[in-house]
Amino acid sequence: MNVKEALDGLSCLSVATIRLALRRPSELRRYVTHCLRKYDELAWNGLPCRGPVTPTEDITVTIPAHHSGGGMSFDELVMLARATRVLRPKTIFEMGTYNGLTTAVFELNSEPNSRILTLDLPPAESENRPALASDQELVASRRLLSIPRALGLSRYTQLMCDSMRFDPSPYADSVDLGLIDAAHDLDHVQNDTRKMARMMSESGIIFWHDYGGKGALRPLASYLEGLAKRCPLYRIPGTTLAWGSARELKSELQEVTS
Repeated sequence: MNVKEALDGLSCLSVATIRLALRRPSELRRYVTHCLRKYDELAWNGLPCRGPVTPTEDITVTIPAHHSGGGMSFDELVMLARATRVLRPKTIFEMGTYNGLTTAVFELNSEPNSRILTLDLPPAESENRPALASDQELVASRRLLSIPRALGLSRYTQLMCDSMRFDPSPYADSVDLGLIDAAHDLDHVQNDTRKMARMMSESGIIFWHDYGGKGALRPLASYLEGLAKRCPLYRIPGTTLAWGSARELKSELQEVTS
């Protein structure tokens, strides 16, 4: 635990925190992170709260019953499924496949003729990356696309490449719904955001997972909050999802990279 994580823990100090530290120390970090994230949301710190879509009453979504972990909560899966139903994207692109839970959500809730692309690190390169311990654990435990395969889903294309070397040019201006949930260190978050923006259509929406985290995930939140000073970005209440309109994001990041 580094100094910033220790200070975060002290800011949540209470009898309950001490009791948890003594009884289940392995769960302390998760508890502190949850408390601080909820505090920031209620205190209006960070990104403002706003939903990405307004569903009609007759819209239903489909969520796989099997949840193999990876950090995406049920509420977050519902939000992604709802956005897919409402937006009816022709092309979906996600960075970070893991076990394919969100890949399955996208396929189950998108139109039959939609295209789904999912990018993840090749097995041969797994030991050379990522930078954060939490990401290393996920890469080591992943069972790539095990969930959509178990459900008999196949309407997706798996791309195997380190996102730092990935060339977005073939997909430029074509993606209607993007999800960034790959490596969480600052270099990769910046890289993935810029490349996703290049791929997005003008009317598209980008989602980021794990917004609001402290400690090792703090750089992700700091990057998005800095970016939000130049173009509108929002958080979805009760989740770790952030989102933004591709139109403003494409304009801002093209200026930065040009």
